[in-house]
Amino acid sequence: MRPAIVAAAIAFIAAASSYAQTAAEPHKKCALAGTVVDAFSEQPLRDAAVSARAVVATVASASESASIVTDNDGRFKFENLAPGRYLLSASHVGYVNQAPGRRGFQSRAFDLAPGQHLDDIFIELTPGAAISGRIFRGNGEALSGVTVQALGHSDRFGKSEFHEIASGVSDKTGEYRLTALPAGNYYLRAISRQQREKKDVGANFAYVPVYFPATPDHSGSTAFVLRPGDELGAIDIVLNPVHTVAVRGRVVDPLKKPVAGEAELTLVEEGGIAPWPYQATVDTKGNFEMTGVPPGNYVLIAQRSGQSEKERTMWGQKTVQVGEVDLRNVEVAIGPGVELSGRVCVEGKANVDLTRLVGVLQPEQNSIAAGFTPAIENAFVSPEGSFVFRDVPDGNYGINFFRVPSGFYLKTARLPDIFETGVTVAHGQPAQALDLVLSQGAARIEGTVLQDQRPAAGAAVVLIPEAERRSQPRYYRQTVADRAGRFVLQNIIPGDYEVLAWQGAERSVADPEFLQQFADRGRAVSLSDGASVNMQLEVVSLE
Repeated sequence: MRPAIVAAAIAFIAAASSYAQTAAEPHKKCALAGTVVDAFSEQPLRDAAVSARAVVATVASASESASIVTDNDGRFKFENLAPGRYLLSASHVGYVNQAPGRRGFQSRAFDLAPGQHLDDIFIELTPGAAISGRIFRGNGEALSGVTVQALGHSDRFGKSEFHEIASGVSDKTGEYRLTALPAGNYYLRAISRQQREKKDVGANFAYVPVYFPATPDHSGSTAFVLRPGDELGAIDIVLNPVHTVAVRGRVVDPLKKPVAGEAELTLVEEGGIAPWPYQATVDTKGNFEMTGVPPGNYVLIAQRSGQSEKERTMWGQKTVQVGEVDLRNVEVAIGPGVELSGRVCVEGKANVDLTRLVGVLQPEQNSIAAGFTPAIENAFVSPEGSFVFRDVPDGNYGINFFRVPSGFYLKTARLPDIFETGVTVAHGQPAQALDLVLSQGAARIEGTVLQDQRPAAGAAVVLIPEAERRSQPRYYRQTVADRAGRFVLQNIIPGDYEVLAWQGAERSVADPEFLQQFADRGRAVSLSDGASVNMQLEVVSLE
């Protein structure tokens, strides 16, 4: 036999043997090993908790999940893992599970072939920031048991939103400390548990929530800008009792008759950023009383749940201004919601299954009061195109539909455009007509993203509407470029837009603060009905 043929035969036999061995051992155990480090100092982190969680769809055993703690050198190792995909993450006291410049929980995926060992994995943890200080009474005495909240702020589709990131309670010396805060902007809010206790503060006085430095209104508060690892100390807050009054009145039905019992009332700060409600119930004659209410502007919300399956929930609200004296004879009218109906017509002769469409109403109130509005069930479209929103309370609503067929978009049959103006519901006024048209004129954009003259695989490509429409989610589109840098944005509502691409950002395109840095850096495009545009984009730097 010739030497070349012999060599080829040996190579074939060796390959066949290797394949046979792999096929015969599909569950040969694997390993994951690496180091957890500080993202900035790059020093190893001892006692970091590391977890490897199996993605069940690719791992035969759902029990393939494990946790371990790093050693003195920051090292970890998972052995005897079944082949498949794993999500690896880590945490450590004083650190946040984020890579520098990123938001959200960070985890990394690894695909393990039978018998594969990975031992050079690095996980970066970002040092968390901290805020500390003391809570005092106006006389300088330490105040314990006060909850201190670190509130984050965001503008989602043009609406201001606040949410709690972390909280702590002051100790007997009045000291509080908030740790492991991700980098960002924060507002501090202090809430005393003695708010409604009459001892120490007098019968007509109470402690009310205060925003740093010492204001009951968030508009006068100071924002803190925290970077990774920042330590802000001596952030002291003084709580002074304020004069309070009583709010009294009654709840009536649509016929002005008192609603006896079973009705609940909630008083919330108008335009407030975090709930701190006052609550009461009505007596057998429909009367209510709330005490310990400080001066301010509020929304008084009344609700009575249905007493049987056939009885509908009754709801109502009233804006009230509380001053220095008791507020009496406040009347809140409640009633069942109204039906809001409409119809969808298909433009042209397209054959479309309208039953796939689902309508959604979303309250447009930019305050805490919106959170107390009764839930409105989604509206399902009939084969003939009709739909009904039932039991809709008074108020202003944004409307949207989901599962719109590919290549189509919804528009109104006549002006005003309810997608732009929203829908107003008010008792005693005729319901607004919701006549919609399903148009087969959706636009499309496709193209390629480049970075340094090379395809930008994985780049985020976003379509941002003109300024007047940025509060409406239905106009946004987002996708990710493939390995060749190609992308497709489809089912676009005709109009004026800006298209841009970036790498490495996990921020929401609905955040105006984030979008501001890209002003005039994208590609402007005007899309008419049925337009199809091809373009080439360059990755925009985030720096």
